[in-house]
Amino acid sequence: MAANQTIQWQKGQAKKRERRAKRLQKRSKKNMSDAARLYRIVLKHILKLMPPDMLAENCITLAMLITGMLRGKSGQLRKIANAVQYDYKKESLIDRFRRFVGNNNIKVKVEYAPLKAKILKAVAQGPIVLMIDSTKMGGKCICLMLSVYYKSRALPFAWLTFKGRKGHSSQQVQLELFKRVKALLPADVPVIILGDGEFDGSEVVEWFIKQTDWHFVCRTNKTNKVLYHKEWIALHDIPLKEGQEAFLSDVRFTEKNNIGPLNILVVWNEAKQEHWFFVTNFKTAAQAKANFTLRFTIETLFSDLKSRGFNLDDTRLWNPQRLNRLIFAGAIAYFMMVCLGVMSIISAAFRQLVRTDAFYHSLFQLGLIYLNHILNELLEFPSLIDLPPPDTFEHIVICS
Repeated sequence: MAANQTIQWQKGQAKKRERRAKRLQKRSKKNMSDAARLYRIVLKHILKLMPPDMLAENCITLAMLITGMLRGKSGQLRKIANAVQYDYKKESLIDRFRRFVGNNNIKVKVEYAPLKAKILKAVAQGPIVLMIDSTKMGGKCICLMLSVYYKSRALPFAWLTFKGRKGHSSQQVQLELFKRVKALLPADVPVIILGDGEFDGSEVVEWFIKQTDWHFVCRTNKTNKVLYHKEWIALHDIPLKEGQEAFLSDVRFTEKNNIGPLNILVVWNEAKQEHWFFVTNFKTAAQAKANFTLRFTIETLFSDLKSRGFNLDDTRLWNPQRLNRLIFAGAIAYFMMVCLGVMSIISAAFRQLVRTDAFYHSLFQLGLIYLNHILNELLEFPSLIDLPPPDTFEHIVICS
């Protein structure tokens, strides 16, 4: 009897010690600011993620940049610095950020490679859907970005920054980006490329045909001429009625370059009350149309990086290479929030945070909501860099 009482007493003491340890742990978290907690977890993941030859000082600065973006929702270095806990003068932190974005030793395509690998691993079952578009950022700078489709969202994969105007990237610049990405993709996985009217240049389309086995759908200008019924005719002169859609097979594309055979998808845009034309190598209208609708997810990516998320368009950086490194930090922050959004679904934590009758939030928005919940409730952070295959969980956005 006495032995049993001793055992019970020891178990009771063990439970008391466990409860005391939890209270102390929670108290230590309370004494740590949200900015400090977030910075610590971001730095932990950055140190795991970045190549081993990246200097520790650069990893620390990158972690502070990402922390400031997540909390400050701004592309201005001063506002980013104001959202970071820092023991010294804020001006010195701003200078530190300036040195980082101006550091030519930080090669974005090298440092971002581990995230590209994670994205490709997640979509390895294929097909890999690539979307290309450009957007204005900074002082008269353009970001030309290729993203990968993932569960109704576009994930930043590769980009170039240069001086220019929106919608005016040259075919040479586009081909530079396409060639860089082609070298990274697995040869045995089908690839689909989707682009707006900026990316229908004859050199680019011919490169798709001759140098890749990709399927593609790119919107094209209605003034372009195709060989139709043995006659070169502008697309807008093809006899079509309002609301009528068509699929023209085995045409030659542009009178000047005579590329083909290709197909032309014609759809009726109800909002604009006009026909839209697409050059494609898909064999049917249904395939081309279904795939092109995915392209609009890159618009939401730019919106998340800009007005609805990190406001990177507020940046006062004028140098394209400096802007490139700021986008690098923003792309990692975006990737982390998408991963956190996925974790909120897999762990079922989203049921406490948003409506559960349907998904009204994107993975990125869910990630931001879950981040605030973790910080407010002093919860443990899940992984911010694990991206599972998209078919392992359910998420269909009703309205984002």
